[in-house]
Amino acid sequence: MGAVDLLDAQKLLADLTEPQRQAATHMDGPLLIVAGAGSGKTRVITRRVAYLMSRGIPGSSILAITFTNKAAGEMKSRVGQVLGRELRDFGRLDQPWPLICTFHSLGLRILRHYADKVGLAANFSVYDTADQERVVKEAVKAAELSTENFPPSMVLGQISNAKNRLQLAKDFAASAHDFAGRNIARIYAQYEKLLAKNHAVDFDDLPMRTVLGFRDHADMLAEVQGRFQYILIDEYQDTNHAQYMMAHLLALKHRNVCVVGDPDQSIYAWRGADIRNILDFEKDYPDAKVVRLEQNYRSTKAILAIASKLIARNRQRKDKALWTQNPDGVPAQLLICDSEHDEAAAVVQRLEELHRQGHDWSQMAVFYRVNALMRVMEDALRRARIPYRVARGVAFFQRKEIKDVLAYLRVIANPADEVSLQRIINTPARGISDATVKQLQVHAAASSAGLWDVMLRVGQIAGLQERARKAVAQFAEMVRRWQSLPRSPVRDLLEDVVRTSGYEKHLRKLGGQELDELGTVNELITSAAEYDQQNPEGSLEHYLAQVALVSDVDGLKDNGGAVTLMTLHAAKGLEFPVVAIIGLEEGLLPHSRVMEHPEQLEEERRLCFVGITRAQQRLILSQARSRMTRGQTLRTIASRFLAEMPAELLDVLCVGTQSHRQEVEEDLEEPALEFRRGQLVRHARFGVGRIMEISRSGQHTRAVIEFQRAGRKTLVLQYADLEPID
Repeated sequence: MGAVDLLDAQKLLADLTEPQRQAATHMDGPLLIVAGAGSGKTRVITRRVAYLMSRGIPGSSILAITFTNKAAGEMKSRVGQVLGRELRDFGRLDQPWPLICTFHSLGLRILRHYADKVGLAANFSVYDTADQERVVKEAVKAAELSTENFPPSMVLGQISNAKNRLQLAKDFAASAHDFAGRNIARIYAQYEKLLAKNHAVDFDDLPMRTVLGFRDHADMLAEVQGRFQYILIDEYQDTNHAQYMMAHLLALKHRNVCVVGDPDQSIYAWRGADIRNILDFEKDYPDAKVVRLEQNYRSTKAILAIASKLIARNRQRKDKALWTQNPDGVPAQLLICDSEHDEAAAVVQRLEELHRQGHDWSQMAVFYRVNALMRVMEDALRRARIPYRVARGVAFFQRKEIKDVLAYLRVIANPADEVSLQRIINTPARGISDATVKQLQVHAAASSAGLWDVMLRVGQIAGLQERARKAVAQFAEMVRRWQSLPRSPVRDLLEDVVRTSGYEKHLRKLGGQELDELGTVNELITSAAEYDQQNPEGSLEHYLAQVALVSDVDGLKDNGGAVTLMTLHAAKGLEFPVVAIIGLEEGLLPHSRVMEHPEQLEEERRLCFVGITRAQQRLILSQARSRMTRGQTLRTIASRFLAEMPAELLDVLCVGTQSHRQEVEEDLEEPALEFRRGQLVRHARFGVGRIMEISRSGQHTRAVIEFQRAGRKTLVLQYADLEPID
């Protein structure tokens, strides 16, 4: 797809600002685009791809990497619109147009392409979280340990972190120095053996195994490097070490790597993201060109000023001055409420007022730091009869009936996948008991064979009851018939599986709630039909891979007429005319786990910044002065982040009883005790320090103090118990 004659470079650049134009037209050498919130980075990336092609760069030599399938889909659509043609994706590494995909999708394509070289079966499965938990439970048992002492979710978190650091099981074992670490290393080793037995990989294997393949096979790396002359990476601040190495190795040959990101929006350290990857880009590439996109097209001046003042407190960032030509807007509303119930009611009241002013419910979102805050908010919305939805996109593919049906497809594609095989062998019930499965597993272990291989020769196994033998043989024959059918279109195969497996009849027979489950299965068939339309040359394996790579945000579809509830982490990349952020209290935002860790506290501030910059026109912030936790009502302290916002842009409203209002007014009128800027003070825990700044927000006066031993801290003066020294 040369497309040189089809693209007018000047037309491509006509509506871009000068910084956007610089970013889009940079040709050779590394490029860092520092893209502020709402600065039109997707437009720049889209135009950059098209501009490269207008200069004669073959589309097949351009690689663009995003973080979600949804973002990749949107980018493909936009690039297609600019090029005047649809960009189809066949799930392969070699395509005649720009490859736009996620890191994990790229890893999957590379591993499929070089499966023999990296020691994988060509039809390997990709396990999702639920599948991984089943495998890790087996691994814990194989290591002769207890899931009570080593919960699967905790173990998987450790294994995931290790893989993100490119640590194999043996490397993890070498670095484990305590009892828990050594045992997790044993589980990790067993987990890897079980994955290999099932011809499966997990989500984190996709980047890790790709990098290890590059390191071990220079010819493989050279081929992939030669394939992609220009590389673009979006959301670079969210890359972990494995993804960083993957990108770095790919870019070594041509060095035409363009990364786009914003350190101020790096909020995924808890899943391995390393902000240093973007902060140190110019160290990795000293000749890099840097372009800053500072014009915000999303928010009002007031919202942008609040966000900018807040994030300026962070040290780990790249300087930029966000600005906008949008209207001034109105100050944010800060609701100081008596309790969490008052808070929810007050937020709902504000949303109702905005609805009466013309905002649709679908234009509103409520964000929170932790899911525990969601329940009271949901109750208040229900009582007010306001339609709402909770953004949990991945839930569809985690439903039992969906995982059941997908397990059938996975066994058809990869019969060595014993996690899926055991799930469907007697679902629906077909006379194959747990005892029969156990006998088959024992025989498989004794003969060093897989469960599927044993099922194919079930007639040779002694000790099985004839009824069970017949049921196993019939099941195996049913799977073999499906394996003989065409793998595309996927919809046809899926419909056949649902019907002839007896699963549809099973759901109809149960009736009641299961009819809803049948509707969900029908929705899965619809999704397969959509896949077939979008991927005319697709395959069953590619469809299963797409499903396995779905993330929370990917599943979030436009849903007109409903207020959206979601965590601040899930809000990344979205925008709403009206945004409410609840629970702005110490211990919630910032979270209690980060109080004594400056780097983690900065991430919490970035998280708050991300939430604020999702708002286009109206911003509502709220704090409950008391909140029930585990049956106890506890007093809270306002988030320090409120003190870091410009007071003149916060319209404070107290919500609660008269006595509460009076208490708030008294707090607001309270002087900054006897302290002043520049004064030396002593704290019982932090020692001696100097007050650098004093500010007031809501009902609290705060001081930023530089302690000699403990560094810089922000303390609420009313509760800090400071002793003046001079």
